[in-house]
Amino acid sequence: MKEPTEKDLLSRMRNFEDHFVERKTSGDSKDWVKTVVAFANSAPDGHPCVLYIGVKDTGNIETPQVNLDSLQKTFNRGMEKIYPRVVYLPKIIEENGKQALAVIVLGSELRPHFSGPSYVRKGPITVEASEEQFAELIARRNSKANRILSFKGKAVTVVNRQERLGQPAYESEWPSTVVAGCDQFLLTLETQPGKDRHSFPLSRVEINFDNVRNRLLLEITR
Repeated sequence: MKEPTEKDLLSRMRNFEDHFVERKTSGDSKDWVKTVVAFANSAPDGHPCVLYIGVKDTGNIETPQVNLDSLQKTFNRGMEKIYPRVVYLPKIIEENGKQALAVIVLGSELRPHFSGPSYVRKGPITVEASEEQFAELIARRNSKANRILSFKGKAVTVVNRQERLGQPAYESEWPSTVVAGCDQFLLTLETQPGKDRHSFPLSRVEINFDNVRNRLLLEITR
């Protein structure tokens, strides 16, 4: 993890357009763990998120000051409830003579993480993962599904190959296709936005790359 400077952390503390920043007061301990889980589950792999503890919603460090030693011990105990464990880096920050705790959390390759329900980020807030989001988090442990999901909502090239007994395979290309979803079992594509969905067993999908169009190429054998 590249360690951010205190200047970087103070800047992000006041940036209200950053969806991977959360500010919590020292009394909000019940929300610390679920915010860390949501960051690890939602951010791109390796992307640094920051949970500020002892900071108000306004972006200002709270007063009166709390014992940060005791606060860190409480936080570390909470992190022990998360499985698989999340990589995090706590740092003390100071502004105008007041101190707070900034916890850097990375988007995790080991997702999904749990501490009870699974949480994800929806814009600037933390929400409980839906059944579909939960399935996607599980699917990302499959390298093929994870690669396909990185193109969710984007156009891909699809070669549809149909095998016929005793005859050469018939191939057709779907030029305007978007990845609608993928889990550990099925790939779902849309040939028109919001409709004309087609699902295929993931075991029948091979991943390649369309260098001409600079996008993912999916070869489906049926």
